[in-house]
Amino acid sequence: MEGLDISHHNTVTDWSAVKAEFIFIKATEGSNWVDPDWEKNRRGAVSAGIPVGAYHFMTTSSDAEAQFNNFKSVVDKESIDLLPVLDIEKQTPGHILPRKELQAQVRIWVELCEQYYGKKPILYSKQAFYLKNFAGALGDCLYWCGEVDSSEAYVSFTDWCIWQYKISHTPGIKGKVDHNRISTYHTFAELWL
Repeated sequence: MEGLDISHHNTVTDWSAVKAEFIFIKATEGSNWVDPDWEKNRRGAVSAGIPVGAYHFMTTSSDAEAQFNNFKSVVDKESIDLLPVLDIEKQTPGHILPRKELQAQVRIWVELCEQYYGKKPILYSKQAFYLKNFAGALGDCLYWCGEVDSSEAYVSFTDWCIWQYKISHTPGIKGKVDHNRISTYHTFAELWL
């Protein structure tokens, strides 16, 4: 199955032309930032009949509970079809956490997510960052591998459920957009909230 992920950096010009079997939309970042296009994009995807998920871009400059509360205040349980996503792909300059502390902060977000939404989130990260910081510590969460233009053999080094495999043009969206694929070892049903 093929899907997209978008944020305010992408301008959707025609939702009826967007060809995707699922879409993840950026909702929040850090403890107080809200994507200005979140609700407009969510409504557009719903009107096009595309299953919707939401993601939070985690920073290391504020604590996980404050960041989860930001996400929860924007993304109501009833507003999404797919599991929430925690995008943790780098540390904030000047706020570098030791591995165990980083894991602890992510674990807090994961547990709060499970308490509120009823399921654990998907973790999005580049493979090297994921392996260095989370392998063996957060294996109870599905993994979304952000390795654009890598071979599937390279990406298959980890047990990914979604692979962000390219950035290119697509009908209905101005400019380039992230394209994603569900692993043949996982089912689309696993992604549903």
